[in-house]
Amino acid sequence: MSNEFITVSEGPDRQDGFFRFSQGISYADRADEEPTPFSFAETGPPMETDLLPDEEFDSVLRTNLFKNTYEYEVAVIGGGVAGYSAAISASKLGAKTILFEREILGGHSVFGSAIFNLRNALTHKNSIATHLMANMARLLRSNRVRVEVGEASLKSAHEIICRGKSYSVSKVILCSGTKAVRPDVPGIDHPGVWTASDVAKATEAPSRLMVYGGGIMGCEVAAAFAEAGSSVMLVETEQRLLPGMDEQLAEAVKESLTKTGVKIYTGVSVSEVSDRDGYPYVITERGGVLCDKFLVTLDRKPDISALGILEGDVAVTDNAITVNEYLETSVQGIYAAGESTGLASQANAAQRAGKTAAENAMGQKNAIDMRALPVIVNINPGAASVGLSEDEARRQHGDDLVIGFSLLSDNVRAMIDGKTEGFVKVLAGRKHGEIFGVHIYGEEAVEMIAEPAALMRMEVTIHEVLGDIIHAQPTYAEAFVSACEDALGKGETE
Repeated sequence: MSNEFITVSEGPDRQDGFFRFSQGISYADRADEEPTPFSFAETGPPMETDLLPDEEFDSVLRTNLFKNTYEYEVAVIGGGVAGYSAAISASKLGAKTILFEREILGGHSVFGSAIFNLRNALTHKNSIATHLMANMARLLRSNRVRVEVGEASLKSAHEIICRGKSYSVSKVILCSGTKAVRPDVPGIDHPGVWTASDVAKATEAPSRLMVYGGGIMGCEVAAAFAEAGSSVMLVETEQRLLPGMDEQLAEAVKESLTKTGVKIYTGVSVSEVSDRDGYPYVITERGGVLCDKFLVTLDRKPDISALGILEGDVAVTDNAITVNEYLETSVQGIYAAGESTGLASQANAAQRAGKTAAENAMGQKNAIDMRALPVIVNINPGAASVGLSEDEARRQHGDDLVIGFSLLSDNVRAMIDGKTEGFVKVLAGRKHGEIFGVHIYGEEAVEMIAEPAALMRMEVTIHEVLGDIIHAQPTYAEAFVSACEDALGKGETE
């Protein structure tokens, strides 16, 4: 394998950020100059709301919930998935809404959505991300959300400062996400060390990539770069990959990665990064590794910088903003959603949290419930799960747990498509048949998890899956039905 560095495009000036570069957005960088909202490019015919004059639009949508003493009724800090969802939801509910984003609209999730195109051409990844951000910009515009570029922070519960200008607001939703934190390892600032942000900017695959961290991101990036031609080593400090997921599912993912050529080492930590002729030389307890790039996926922590001078007033737990089930913080009128709260980090969770926070800011009382949150690992074959792992279910439910299992090799649709590698595992209650968790491994796993997640949220039992729901044939969904049937049979005979 060649030892040459692979050229990585650095893109525009870091201060401008990828979003402003891709959208052609510009503004004066001095805080004493008047900031301007995004100049959105026209991406299609005007929406119906685009044709409504601002004054009439405001009068139609304004509710009696807020006093008119504030410039904006809802302000959202952070334009990632949670913030984007919160802003549009608040506007649809009638609030005059403003969104503050300092860099990338959609956050790093837009690059995660495009990362799997690596095996075709890494340059396409950025074009996909640009398209996703353009769609977000169009939807924000059509929903009359004002967007301001810049670092925003709280001056009070009803005042936000952004680039030297003050904005008065009635309700605030904090969606500031997370920030990368490099581990306390000597030499970790070597130029060959990557974080998630560097992966997002990559246009070519390094010849030798070492990935530190066997969580979802580590596994997905390792698989993508391996398929793109990199020699990949994946190192995890825990004794297995995906520590938060079902162990059987994690073992299946390990086998999948191994088949793509990824070398996996668990129970290994990094102690130092040194330089060898410009390349990072990573020292572990098992020896040293010379690579072109060393990607650290381990450490990210909630970004609470948006709290500003209220940092001592808004309750924080383990550096995350503390919220209740209604996503309210300890300060009245201030809500928080997404990764800044330290809750589930998946984009689907952030989207739901942003929407719920907006609904509650607008006077509703909706509790957030993440028990039926589907989690996916986008590799091929992939993995998906919802609910409790087998170990968690055994601890919580003991002898009431029954496990149903179905191989995809027994599924007719999988046979037809030649995608027979994988399984469906259902964890259910012996007495009442409630579904505790579902875990799927296979090429269609990330699509198959939607039905079990929906049924769990609706508290449907395995009895009802078998007796009241008719599935089309032949489909992959029948594998889930077969696993439910296997669980029910065990419950009746054991």
